Amino acid sequence: MPEDTFDHSLKQLMGYPVPPQTESAEFVAAVMKQVRQEQRTRKLILFTFGLIGALFGLAGALILSEKITWLFSEALSGTMTMQLVLIVVAALAFYTWFMNDDLTLEN
Repeated sequence: MPEDTFDHSLKQLMGYPVPPQTESAEFVAAVMKQVRQEQRTRKLILFTFGLIGALFGLAGALILSEKITWLFSEALSGTMTMQLVLIVVAALAFYTWFMNDDLTLEN
């Protein structure tokens, strides 16, 4: 009966392991020690990869520093900002006029 053998092995695989033979307080202490160790490992891994990510971010910022400086000094200067606002307002006014939308004010 191969089906019984398969069913038995499946039940064995899905079954719970034999409970530990130690006292329950010792078992809980051992489990909590292992949990603390896993938490420390997790924090170490997160810190390491966070540090690596920060270093890559810093390297990217250094590579783009000239472009970022240009953006804040030239592109976002007062004259450029006023021109940008003027173009946006003109485009909205043209769109409103072209589509013949009436802006109604409700009381």
